Amino acid sequence: MAGPVRDGGLQPLDRELNRECREFAETLRELFLELGISVRRYATRCYLNPGTLSRYLSGSRIAPWQFVEELLHHLDEDCGTRLDPSALDRLRRRHQAALRTAASIGRAVQQLEGQLQAADREARRAGAREEQLDQALDDTRQTIADLDARLVRLESRPLLPAPPTPADRVPPPGRAEPSNCAEPPDRAERPGRDGPPAPSDATTPPDRSTLLAERDALAREVDRLAEELARARDRAACAETRCDLFERQLALVEQQQGLADVRAPAVRPLEEGLPPKVLLVDDRPDNLMVLEAVLGPHGHRLVRAESGPDALRALLEPDDFAVILLDVQMPGMDGYETAAHIKRRARTRDIPIIFVTAIGTDPDHSMRGYAAGAVDFIPKPVDPWALRAKVAVHVELHRERRRHATLPAPTRHVPPPAHVHAGAGTSAGAKVPKAGAPSAR
Repeated sequence: MAGPVRDGGLQPLDRELNRECREFAETLRELFLELGISVRRYATRCYLNPGTLSRYLSGSRIAPWQFVEELLHHLDEDCGTRLDPSALDRLRRRHQAALRTAASIGRAVQQLEGQLQAADREARRAGAREEQLDQALDDTRQTIADLDARLVRLESRPLLPAPPTPADRVPPPGRAEPSNCAEPPDRAERPGRDGPPAPSDATTPPDRSTLLAERDALAREVDRLAEELARARDRAACAETRCDLFERQLALVEQQQGLADVRAPAVRPLEEGLPPKVLLVDDRPDNLMVLEAVLGPHGHRLVRAESGPDALRALLEPDDFAVILLDVQMPGMDGYETAAHIKRRARTRDIPIIFVTAIGTDPDHSMRGYAAGAVDFIPKPVDPWALRAKVAVHVELHRERRRHATLPAPTRHVPPPAHVHAGAGTSAGAKVPKAGAPSAR
């Protein structure tokens, strides 16, 4: 073996490292220097980018544990250096402490908080629009009810006899019938001038056909308002669902960082059978390698697809997919079209889709993605903490649904009938909250 390399081409430690990250980086550098090899040569040996390896050894990026294990294997293989159990345990604890306090977690928290705020704003806007449409719908229906009442009164009004014609008139006793050359009738009997005004179109009540035409127009407006109200309720409900997802993701990341004052959940016993699958869809193999490197050590079953058609073929296999990570920009069938095909299939329409995108998450792209069926976005370059939290939450939700589906029928929760829901806990005439209305936050 070649003589020892003095510093192996190491970059200096990052000056802004906290204590935990600095301790782990110093330990990792000591182990690396025992190999007596340069950063570039060791990066080639490990199939790593030299810049990535340099960031691992300078502490600006926390190395994954599989890299540490590979480094320890090479030390044992090349130098005969093997850590005793206590030293290995100390190294593992330093690695976990560095992960908990790394700045990358702060970036993930910031990203998730931004998504939560955007979803909350959308929920509030959709809820406000829902209230406006609901009020307009009530007003229009009340107007229709008033028109119906007018129609009933019009149809029930007795018909008045037609006024007599001059030939039918009988002169009163003692008064001769005026001849054709007689003087004009008395001024009080003539319409206009000083007599009572003749009936005009402005004072004539509308006839039945006019009222029916107005009622038909209002009925069409009711249908339009009802459709728009249903869309607003769907938007509010979807935004609320996204809020719940982001809150769970934030809780998971903050728990790992140590910000949340909660205990770590108890280790759940291994479930019978294989873990749920995660479908990774991207036309670039290097992007797929990044996703696999982030998610692989956490026990997920990862399935690759390098195009939209490949993804659709993968979904033809026995299901049990917990989530789909779908690249937006792909040649041929892009992410939006692929998502639309997935949502059209009965067996795959309920699989949540997370768009992985480099074109931003501004409102225009977000609305198009949500309309295509996405439940979430993650921007490129992918933040590993945010990605792990998003996938972990969806995998856990999938496991909860799977456990619920295997429960015996009597133990399942059966929602009460609609009339029980509407009356339970409310007084007569009280308004039941609408589904999907934004909650106070």
